[in-house]
Amino acid sequence: MTATGRKPSPLDAYAQWVAACAAAGWHTQPVVEQVPVRDGLGRVTAAAARARWPSPRFACAAMDGIAVAAGRVADESAKSGEWSLPASAFSWVDTGDPLPAGTDTVVERERVQLRDDGAAVVTGLVPVGHNVRPTGEDFRAGELLIPAGRRLRPADLSAAAAAGHVALAVARQPVVAIVPTGDEIRPVGSVLGPGEFTDTNSLLLAARVSQAGGIPVVTDVQPDDPDVLAAAVRETALDADLVLVIAGSSRGRGDFTAAVLDQVGGLAVAGAAVRPGHPVLLGYVKPGRSGHPVPAGAQGARPAGTVPAIGVPGYPLAAAVIFELFAAPLLARLLGSAGPDVLPVAARLGCAWKSPPEVEDWVLVSLRAASDGAGGLVATPAKGRGAGAISRLVRADAWWRIPIGLDDFAPGMPIEVLPIAP
Repeated sequence: MTATGRKPSPLDAYAQWVAACAAAGWHTQPVVEQVPVRDGLGRVTAAAARARWPSPRFACAAMDGIAVAAGRVADESAKSGEWSLPASAFSWVDTGDPLPAGTDTVVERERVQLRDDGAAVVTGLVPVGHNVRPTGEDFRAGELLIPAGRRLRPADLSAAAAAGHVALAVARQPVVAIVPTGDEIRPVGSVLGPGEFTDTNSLLLAARVSQAGGIPVVTDVQPDDPDVLAAAVRETALDADLVLVIAGSSRGRGDFTAAVLDQVGGLAVAGAAVRPGHPVLLGYVKPGRSGHPVPAGAQGARPAGTVPAIGVPGYPLAAAVIFELFAAPLLARLLGSAGPDVLPVAARLGCAWKSPPEVEDWVLVSLRAASDGAGGLVATPAKGRGAGAISRLVRADAWWRIPIGLDDFAPGMPIEVLPIAP
């Protein structure tokens, strides 16, 4: 809560959380490891990759045909119609072949006919240097190919291999421990009794962790017992870079997450001005076993044994929003990423809309191509507000993030939306 009693904005809440974790000894320097180029897809580079040699490494033919000397081309191609070269004045080459010594121009095969005496008859003019890839045409030795902080794409891997790299320096993938809680929650596949629910939020969050570049580790469902939950959170944090505790963040009889975080480490933020997801809890854990925290310096990459933690609300839509607001940027920081894994796209609002100005409102929208000739996308807010309706998330294409203080929107207004899938 702020000094005035109002909940902080998500941006302020995130800043307070990170500051509290840092004050408790949290360190965010990415841990660097080497991975083979073939295994690099989706990893984030920890260092820039420069070309170890040029590409191509030699002047080569860009087409199948005959390689000739520029001087002979200059003499002969000035003629109109057809012109000929003796057999001694050209060499046959295929695409990618090095140019034979003394040649620097290639006439494509389709324009060449051979005479009985071995001479080549060429049709039309041929510019000097035609159909030749010079050394370093694609990139030069030492040229920057892949910057640090890049989430590696298929083309990046291909370019790295072409530049002589067999491995790349990347940030170690953060481990995210996901701790589902609740006496009424059952593992996927369980036969449900009255008042019981399937643990679907763990699936949602684990999949999103993987998309964001982390490694999810899901624990067993923990009962609504503060001592048991505290022990589980503290132990699972031993091997984690972030802990997500699902549910128990409100003020019901079985909501113990706030007290547990305070017990196992610290609670920095209790609630944020966001809908859905306002009961979010932001804190940290001092890992340990059997109630004993790990001494400072015992965790290697975490010298003070401090692990950030989020108390995630139990409703699926709220859990999804809280991940985007707090977990996603923290994982990007741990990865040294140059940007988020999901980027907003421009759209126009498809209908009038009102939002509560006192919160940052996250509204699910569907997207379609504009049909009025103006081009672009049209975003239409989904009907209904239920944060527990996972089907609404399935049917939507994106989130519309409405800042605090804005409440009235007219059809056709330009907006930005955050796609649900990367």
